[in-house]
Amino acid sequence: MIFLKKTLVVMLFVVMCLFAACDSDSSDKGAVIGSVNGVDVYQSEYDYFFSNIFLSNYSNVYYSYMGIDFNDEESASDTIAMFESTAWQYTVNFSLIEQLANEYGITYEDNYMKDLLPWGYYRAIQISDLQTQLIEKVREEMLAEIEVSEEDIQAAYNEDPALWDGRSTSHILIQCDVNDEAALAEARAEAEDIIAQLNDGADFAELAQEYSDDGSASNGGVIDAYINVYGDEVGTENSYYTEYVDAAYALANIGDYTLEPVLSSAGYHIIKLDDIRSGYDAVKDIVADSLKTVSDDDVYTRLDEMLAEAYDAADIQINYDFKYYDPDAEEDASGDDATNGDDATNSDDTTDTTDDAANDTSGSDDAAGQNDNANSDDLENPANTTE
Repeated sequence: MIFLKKTLVVMLFVVMCLFAACDSDSSDKGAVIGSVNGVDVYQSEYDYFFSNIFLSNYSNVYYSYMGIDFNDEESASDTIAMFESTAWQYTVNFSLIEQLANEYGITYEDNYMKDLLPWGYYRAIQISDLQTQLIEKVREEMLAEIEVSEEDIQAAYNEDPALWDGRSTSHILIQCDVNDEAALAEARAEAEDIIAQLNDGADFAELAQEYSDDGSASNGGVIDAYINVYGDEVGTENSYYTEYVDAAYALANIGDYTLEPVLSSAGYHIIKLDDIRSGYDAVKDIVADSLKTVSDDDVYTRLDEMLAEAYDAADIQINYDFKYYDPDAEEDASGDDATNGDDATNSDDTTDTTDDAANDTSGSDDAAGQNDNANSDDLENPANTTE
């Protein structure tokens, strides 16, 4: 299991634990207990992991399956030491994620949550957001590194040109309950009135801003997508209402709009043709992008490697007396820096997990016509980057 996936598991715990948090603002960070490359880390960050995540969520598991009673600290000392070590390493990794995000110009600031939550909880939300943005930045870099030959691009286009050629549109939506005859008649009358205004020379974008019930209204009704003849957004899997697509392809010239309201299950549309994009030269970049793929696992692995390198190179200072975990003893046992993520004390990585927390596949239902989207018992080796 790679480190990044373990971090993502921790982020799932954030969601489960947030509403159990006490009412407290994040100004109480606690004492400075160390630093990472000169950046302070705080007691409340460490406590978030040790107390609220590891100790709270795993003490019963360890008792039930291993007979380790955390009320008897002498018998549980080795396990508590492992919790302390892991909590510290996760705290360090939080700082490294933020520092790497800063290198990419990625920021996060949510003062509303900051005022409501203890610092450790707020910090977890902040780092989760930064990590999600980092994943996408790394994905973009990896895609940019892939080269696709002109022959492959041409072959993909020639296989089905209609898949790549497309039309962009604007629309004005008069939303209504299409199963209510009275509401349907009222919506159609409003749509017909808008068409009459267009016929008299009114500006389409201005009318969209005034009348449209779709989110695109603020942008003058513009739908930022090209739709192919099959009803799909070119280069994606987003699909549009059949009625909408048929009407868009019935328009002959750029600038034309539908002279009759177009009914879909969302209501009545007035559709304007904004652009026609066809032919290999016009779409080859889109075809090329479609041929570039990077799996989520590969992205996680790349970011994991980047964080592991940052961990190894980091200047990590500890200014905290753990109850059982002894960083100096770990260093003596391993022969390496205690904070470099080695497996000297944590060698039983036995549980794998599949985590989709970073895979944002949620779609947005655009009324313009889109029909559109933990625990882990593995506490060990949070800085280890290999299986």
